[in-house]
Amino acid sequence: MLLAKHRLLLVLYFAFSSSCFGPTQSYPTVQQIVFFSSRDGNLEIYLMDIDGNNQVNLTHDPNRDIEPQFSSNGSGLLFISNRDGNDEIYFAELAWYGGYTRYSIVNQVNVSNHSSYDGEPQFSPDGSKIVFESARDSTYEIYLVDIDDNNLINISNHIANDRYPQFSPDGENILFVSDRDGNDEIFIVDIEKGNPVNITNDTKPDYRPRFSPDGSKIVFEATRDGNYEIYTMDMDGGNPNNLTNNTGFDWKPQFSPAGDKIMFESTRDGNYELYIMDTDGTNLVNLTNNPGKDYAGNFAPDGSSITFSSLRGVNFEIYMVNIDGSNLVNVSNHPGSTDHSSSFQPWP
Repeated sequence: MLLAKHRLLLVLYFAFSSSCFGPTQSYPTVQQIVFFSSRDGNLEIYLMDIDGNNQVNLTHDPNRDIEPQFSSNGSGLLFISNRDGNDEIYFAELAWYGGYTRYSIVNQVNVSNHSSYDGEPQFSPDGSKIVFESARDSTYEIYLVDIDDNNLINISNHIANDRYPQFSPDGENILFVSDRDGNDEIFIVDIEKGNPVNITNDTKPDYRPRFSPDGSKIVFEATRDGNYEIYTMDMDGGNPNNLTNNTGFDWKPQFSPAGDKIMFESTRDGNYELYIMDTDGTNLVNLTNNPGKDYAGNFAPDGSSITFSSLRGVNFEIYMVNIDGSNLVNVSNHPGSTDHSSSFQPWP
């Protein structure tokens, strides 16, 4: 009887250990926010619950790890690290450990792996590929690489500078900015067919394009009216429309997940603030409305709120606010450290 009791206790112990303190396939019950922080003496990648609880250092490396982003299913991360002597792009899988340790990263891979600059990475919509810019060919070029079998491809392949790549929602096309026609213009290229096409074709520079969720529209920033403004256009470059028409500096636009709003940064009130508006430029709302510097916003997957970085005191913190400007919360709340570049985990 006593032996059977001990066997039962051992079974229960190992079951508890594997479920709470070892990697499992279970999913957390709380959505996560990823960001980087200087709180351990250097810049590291952190995760926390959306209410700011359970902040966990994922990278634990003496070098600089910055600019994290989730894969489309929330199970992988991209980030930039100089641990190999220069900025490189890393991919890592997320393993849920439960209990106190929560997430850990495993199977870290240097996907750019070159002595030249590599940056501006983005996952493909299905998470199988990564697009990024690189200076490895003496000028900036756009590269595409598979996560599993490498298969690196130069998809811009031009002596000009090609930068800021972005996947289309269906994963079939990539937007990028190139100066090959004399100034910075927005190009689109079919991944399979090649042949980049200039879709802005204007005498003034155009930058940082982003697709709408349905792929029919592109939002971008341009100086064609004498200062930085937010524009939209059709996928083929037709129907360009200045949405901001303001003397302030308006830039870094992005569509909401539903495609019905556009968020951007602006200096129109004398300092950097985050604004949101309808896709025709109406119903403008200042989301941050503070004399501190507020920038680097990202939408929640359901579009109901954003995270952003703010310098409202002596250090940068991560804040969350609803898209009507209500319910502002400091979610990183760690005095003395830099907390920056936050984004939400994709969530069912």
